[in-house]
Amino acid sequence: MKRIIFSFILTLGFAAVQAQNNTILIYGNLGINSTKNPDDSKVNSFTFSPAVGYQFTDHWTAGVNLKTENWKTTGTSSADIKSSAFGAGPFIRYAHPLSDIFAVYGQLNTNFLSSKTAGVKGNGFEGTLFPAIGVNLKNGFALNFNFGSLSIVTNKMKGADNSSTFGLNFGSGAGFGMSKNFGMK
Repeated sequence: MKRIIFSFILTLGFAAVQAQNNTILIYGNLGINSTKNPDDSKVNSFTFSPAVGYQFTDHWTAGVNLKTENWKTTGTSSADIKSSAFGAGPFIRYAHPLSDIFAVYGQLNTNFLSSKTAGVKGNGFEGTLFPAIGVNLKNGFALNFNFGSLSIVTNKMKGADNSSTFGLNFGSGAGFGMSKNFGMK
């Protein structure tokens, strides 16, 4: 079922790209976190998620997003634990301008995932739907603020049972990113 939904979204995105020439959207998010726990263990993480899309109407954009994450846990009773994940998949965005400066949008990201934790490989799927606000600056640049999400993640680690996570995080999480629209002649 997941592959059918993914194929449908991808086909819709590519069909829409062929429909009209308007603008190319490039955006990305960067995250760096460091957490020290009461047991003196420490978790450091790095996340980078760039994307490129085609805005085929004033409201709709479709494209491809990538995601890379790395974590390192140190100071535990056992050895340091390194984890990494890579994801790639399509996205679709519906935006509604409120003025020349502000726009609200909703975006659905879907990714196929590949991960590795302490040498054990896994793969899975994730889908994330989130609302956001875009603030247009100048020359096609915008600041983007998202505030919460609805997500599902499934993962199958080698030699283990499937795991799945469902998240509803409105008001408890926020993100910040930048984007640039390039007009096509």
